[in-house]
Amino acid sequence: MHKTIQPSRRSFLAGAGQVAAAATVANVLPFHAASAKEARATRIEASAFKDLAGAVKGGVLLPDDPFFADMARPNNLRFNTLPAAIARCSSEQDVQACVAWVRKHDFKFAVRSGGHNYAGFSTTPGLLIDMTLMDEVSLLSRAEGLVKIGGGILNSAVYKALERLNCTITHGRCDTVGAAGFLLGGGIGFNMRMLGMASDLLHSTSIVTADGTLHDDIQDSGADKDLFWACRGGAGGNFGINTSFTLRVVPVDTVTFFNITWATEVEEVLHTLLTRLAEAPPEFGSKISATVPANSRPGTGRPITVSILGQLHKCGTTLEAIFGPVLEKASQKVIKRDIPYWQAQDLLSEFTYPYFYQEKSSYMRARDITRDAVAAMFRMARDMPGTSLGNSFKFFQVGGQVNATAADATAYVHRGYDWLFSSEVNWWDRKDPKSLVDQNLDWQERFYADVNTATKGRGAFQNFPDPSLKDWATAYYGDNYARLRQVKATYDKGDLFTYGQGIKPA
Repeated sequence: MHKTIQPSRRSFLAGAGQVAAAATVANVLPFHAASAKEARATRIEASAFKDLAGAVKGGVLLPDDPFFADMARPNNLRFNTLPAAIARCSSEQDVQACVAWVRKHDFKFAVRSGGHNYAGFSTTPGLLIDMTLMDEVSLLSRAEGLVKIGGGILNSAVYKALERLNCTITHGRCDTVGAAGFLLGGGIGFNMRMLGMASDLLHSTSIVTADGTLHDDIQDSGADKDLFWACRGGAGGNFGINTSFTLRVVPVDTVTFFNITWATEVEEVLHTLLTRLAEAPPEFGSKISATVPANSRPGTGRPITVSILGQLHKCGTTLEAIFGPVLEKASQKVIKRDIPYWQAQDLLSEFTYPYFYQEKSSYMRARDITRDAVAAMFRMARDMPGTSLGNSFKFFQVGGQVNATAADATAYVHRGYDWLFSSEVNWWDRKDPKSLVDQNLDWQERFYADVNTATKGRGAFQNFPDPSLKDWATAYYGDNYARLRQVKATYDKGDLFTYGQGIKPA
């Protein structure tokens, strides 16, 4: 007899009947492991999925389900790997059942909510543990400003709930990103200079560890304080499966939104922005982009533009005073003053359809960014081979309250900087041949290395994982990596939660 599960927007079959039907294709289901060291079992009896379907109340999807490919598709199509099955967790007990099952069968797996992991670490040829049914939001205390969210919720649902409560956190721009991955890796946004990283606002979290134990509402005191420390910047997929997060929220008022573009004197403009804006008050948040348009030909005449997007909370100064004379050089200005906070977020938000990309990041201090360094960036950018999609190098403004927290106070180590630099290469497989993509990726490696040398850039953002990064442990975690390995050894000595750049137990 089939058991039918009907979540809010989809319906699918799970349980013994559906698993048996899938097993007519093959009695044994294989998959390919990434490496011998990371491999779990490479073959599994189809009857094992029958047991899983009986234990996971949210349901189990198999490859012949009509929604399977849609559910499995990641945002970065470079890593569009179909899993052997998708377990849809609707409760902490479902999560525990999945952990027990993968441990019993020594089966490879990955955990996912939004599927936006840049390096594809939320994809797997094994079991995909989908958390998106765990999407509840509840106000725990208005007086204390505490809101609890489910471990699988997407940003869009968090934002809608916070808007109803007239409060906010440090949050990103993309609605379809999973809140868990965002929070666990640090979490950047236009509020971070005023409020700190998103992970700095984490009051508590619940997590199922490798032995199947649910550690409920762990905080920065108590028996699990080291695990809580690791969850504030140690990146998802390392210590267990987080089933909920309790966040400290703050009330909101109005902000000034701005989106400004410069088409001339771009080198001088970018240098001015990167040095001048580092002194802006913490209520000011911005992201600067230097954009190479799609299908433009390499060379000195390539029309690169510089733009800045952001917001200014109410404070003792104005947008004009912060920008200074460079504002008058803009070719296009959109400024909306004193608009409701969440109305401004609609203007700041972005929606990214799945495509192909590679991103590399590092951190910079304004004092190290010289005019010569900026000029070199533009020379190299004009020689980028280019693709059918636009490409940018970007600067996310950090500083302020981000730097008010000590580097070892949480697992997020990147304190004391002014800018998070990012170089992107975007492409579409049907328009850009592999040879051209490879040329662009080779260019990106050179560009990244040269920019870091010229600006003394260092580190890398763990929420922008880079599969080509060699010394990723130092780049992501710096001096905090040794302690993270100790936490890993305490809660996952056998390295059940493992992936290509996963933290290894001490």
